[in-house]
Amino acid sequence: MAELQVVYWRDIPAQVIVRQGRKAARRELPKRFIEAVDMCAMSVGAKDSDAYLAEWRRASTERDADDLESEAERAAAEIDATYNRERLRSLIDNAGREP
Repeated sequence: MAELQVVYWRDIPAQVIVRQGRKAARRELPKRFIEAVDMCAMSVGAKDSDAYLAEWRRASTERDADDLESEAERAAAEIDATYNRERLRSLIDNAGREP
């Protein structure tokens, strides 16, 4: 079993990490996710590093995976497909939180 972690700024995903023991595979999500984080952070006034960093969190689930690299690619692709332009815009408009 592997652990899939999704790194979020508030409710906007930014990165996936798949871990098994000491091994890990990481994938940053496409640039539009970080752009959404930055737009949202600016609009809510999280301009200093403490305010910005305080909003990051991780959510973990178990995955049945032996190939960490493939699982990281798959998880990143799933998130990319799930968070279309409208969903990211909704998150930005709602201060980074799911409505």
